[in-house]
Amino acid sequence: MAADLRGTGVTVNLLLPGGPTATGMLPLDAVPEGRTYLDPAVMGPPIVWLASAGADGVHDERIVAVEFERWLRERV
Repeated sequence: MAADLRGTGVTVNLLLPGGPTATGMLPLDAVPEGRTYLDPAVMGPPIVWLASAGADGVHDERIVAVEFERWLRERV
């Protein structure tokens, strides 16, 4: 999709939570012992940023929500 829309002004990015997320789509016992589900709120900051003017021109990026702050710092 990103390749098809390159140069059109429409940006396409992939946003992943970064692990199993408590969305109700996975059974509670699906996470291996010692791991936990992520809070779905982890997606909020990158979603808000992607919808902001600060993300103008960001295209064809793979963003992992649990690593968003580091990813954003490294972009500068």
